[in-house]
Amino acid sequence: MTTVRLLKNGREAFPAMFASIDAARFRIALEMYIVSDDGTGRELREHLVNAALRGVEVLVLVDSWGSWQLQDSFWNGLREAGGSIRWFHPISKGLLPFRNHRKMLLVDDRIVYLGGMNIADEYSRGRDGAAPWRDNMLQISGEDVAALRHSFQRMWARADQPLRRILLRRVRKDITRMMPAGKVWFLESGPEDPLRPVRRAYRLVIGNAVRNIDLAMGYFYPHGRMMRALKRAVKRGVSVRLMFPQKTDVPAAQWAARGLYGRMLRAGVEVWEYKPTMMHAKLAVADDTVVAGSANLDIRSGMINYEIVAVVKDPALSARARADFEEDLQQAERIRLEDWRKRPLLQKLRERISYCLLARADILFARSRFAKHQR
Repeated sequence: MTTVRLLKNGREAFPAMFASIDAARFRIALEMYIVSDDGTGRELREHLVNAALRGVEVLVLVDSWGSWQLQDSFWNGLREAGGSIRWFHPISKGLLPFRNHRKMLLVDDRIVYLGGMNIADEYSRGRDGAAPWRDNMLQISGEDVAALRHSFQRMWARADQPLRRILLRRVRKDITRMMPAGKVWFLESGPEDPLRPVRRAYRLVIGNAVRNIDLAMGYFYPHGRMMRALKRAVKRGVSVRLMFPQKTDVPAAQWAARGLYGRMLRAGVEVWEYKPTMMHAKLAVADDTVVAGSANLDIRSGMINYEIVAVVKDPALSARARADFEEDLQQAERIRLEDWRKRPLLQKLRERISYCLLARADILFARSRFAKHQR
């Protein structure tokens, strides 16, 4: 039987992840966008080293752009203990646009942690006196988790491959990126996959909702089809609430998202901004279904990055996720259309420019690199 837990913030997620590493019997596969050389990163490394010394196979895949500040020597102790480390798409390979944004810890092919949390103090204890970021991880246990071993192996093999070789394996059928697992579906996507399974999964869940949709997103500048799906949901009588960060680590992304507030508000969507700290979550709750993983509802996650999410149909899990959302609303500011229309002209210009850069220029640059490697 597959069981699923929603872990709120680093105070719940990291102790559970470290305990699973300590209990590992034969294999640990860690895939991360960011690993920082700070208290949280060094604590993770210590647990991995101890596992390797016990004879557990330890594989670590780190994105070279997301973790650009991390020195390769950070992993020397783990290598000496028998662990293996790979950097995904080293920047020197010329594949800068195509990043591995996935965050996954797979232990013994029986338990997996998926979500939006990287390995850094921002998610655990806070940095420079600031509160830890708001985020989630799913803990999924059971035999069905074993399917993710092949997903990790594919990414491990892609780590330093030329994009041209990856393109030869372009996806031909949707089912190759949809791994049904009872009440849980694991979906992955990447730049060579024209079917965009993760993006389509979000649209499908939104399109099937009949009562309520709650989205908590760190970064939001989605494809037009996603915007239309949300608007159609409101027309069907579905309650739609979106929550974004008021404090952000990427101002341009925040301005791009804010440039879409007017459209959402006029359509009848509720828009909220979370005030205490950075809202870094990637979580959707639609009726009895929860979608969580590494993917934001933005153009980059939808078309350029490698991403992975879990789609879980579980009334108890959705009730827990919605309760957390309601609690977060108590610390959020609702954006009203009449107030939003009064924002300064300079802010409107920032929103337009940021959206063009992130939703247009970014994808054009990635496509140019994609086309170059196809030749």
